Amino acid sequence: MDQSVVSRILFATDFSESARLAQAYTEYLAVAFKASVIVFHVTERPSSPETGPKDQEIQSRLHGLQEKIRECLVTASVRRSIGNAGDEIVAAAHQLHADMISMGMQGETHVPYGLIGATAQTVTTGNPCPVLTVPLPVKQASPCAFTAPDDVRIQRILAPVDFSDPSLDSLECAIQLAHRLRADLVLLHVVEPAHADWDLHRMKGAAQMRHQWDARLGDLAAVVKSSGLSATYDVRTGVPSDSILAGALQHRCDLIVMGTHGRRGRERTNVGSVAEAVLKQSSCPVLTVKNPKFARRPAIQTVFLTQSDEAAMKGTPGSIPRVKNDKGG
Repeated sequence: MDQSVVSRILFATDFSESARLAQAYTEYLAVAFKASVIVFHVTERPSSPETGPKDQEIQSRLHGLQEKIRECLVTASVRRSIGNAGDEIVAAAHQLHADMISMGMQGETHVPYGLIGATAQTVTTGNPCPVLTVPLPVKQASPCAFTAPDDVRIQRILAPVDFSDPSLDSLECAIQLAHRLRADLVLLHVVEPAHADWDLHRMKGAAQMRHQWDARLGDLAAVVKSSGLSATYDVRTGVPSDSILAGALQHRCDLIVMGTHGRRGRERTNVGSVAEAVLKQSSCPVLTVKNPKFARRPAIQTVFLTQSDEAAMKGTPGSIPRVKNDKGG
């Protein structure tokens, strides 16, 4: 694996508890990828004589974070900006050519019950690179305790796969991470149930569809294994976001890597409904991939595009539609 896949991490902090947890993951990934870290803070309002001491305090805290990260033998620098936090983080990621953004799910003005913060919402929507969001350690919406920051270790990664182009991109990102972190990879596909009257024909069609998805994931897991990774797969039926969260808990995953949009398209200006629901409720960090910064592996792409065109055109019960690749595939 090319270590340049992640060579620069933009760590956005507002000094909140959630940001402190994100710092622990930033240090962990920076060491694994031998990446540099840019500690970035946004001041919402312009400085004034009355806020001078506060600005000095912010500068002191930023340099303290910089030295803490350097203790991990990681190159670190500090940047500041003034304006809307979400917009400034996205702009900085573009300007600094960041390979990954790391941030807390909720800032100092967070709302409880696992809701995604406004800044995280903006960044995951307009990000130029994958975004790692780290939740708070305690959520009333989740029964699962979050990993303590002093014990950060990603051993198992969940990669939801819906066979769309964004899904291919997020899967490639998950594979790259699994290689570098020596983590196990769990491929997950969710078959949404049809809300209609069921008859024998429909039941047979559903069973055939599940069998085909299972076979496709099996082929994909085999390709991943051929690259030297440990990979398993799981096909579930249900609401996608609920099934992804349940799969992460059941398989004891330390990280979820997923696209911001799936087969339902990119028509929404915000992150897709499935990704948003996962971000709101996840009890482990989530890496959302909208604009990957690496090439897709031909072997993986082939697995997605082997479905018979004839079967897809005829609409055979349970057939898997061929996914068009907008990158030339």
